[in-house]
Amino acid sequence: VTFSSFNHTRIDKVRKMRPQVDGDGKHVYKTGALFTEPPEDFVEKAKEVDATEVHLRYDTCTKDRVDAIHDAGMDSMAWCRGPTTMRKDMENFDDVKEEDEHVYALVLQSGVKAMCVNRPDKLASLVEAVTDDDTAETESKR
Repeated sequence: VTFSSFNHTRIDKVRKMRPQVDGDGKHVYKTGALFTEPPEDFVEKAKEVDATEVHLRYDTCTKDRVDAIHDAGMDSMAWCRGPTTMRKDMENFDDVKEEDEHVYALVLQSGVKAMCVNRPDKLASLVEAVTDDDTAETESKR
């Protein structure tokens, strides 16, 4: 279970209430610092409250940002806005009409390790297709 919040003071409280670490020195209780519009120092802000993950809004995920998260030893997640707002967002794109596999594929190119989406069926289809492609490619090399 991961506790995530836009209110980073709450993350700090959770960390103080549950500071336990495992044998590798990693926090047992995971926390995610949520950002809508990440400031330039978003990694430092997440580290200030000892977050184990950074959760970025889907359209702010870039390879550089996600690499910075991973380089700091944290995990990453992209989150999509609610269904109504996502539909409005899609009106701003010429090549995307709905929250679907194409949107998810673009976000995944940033290198995020997890996604929180409104259409898990579409994400599952994408993951299945990618997994099938990887399996076929591996088998063809044998």
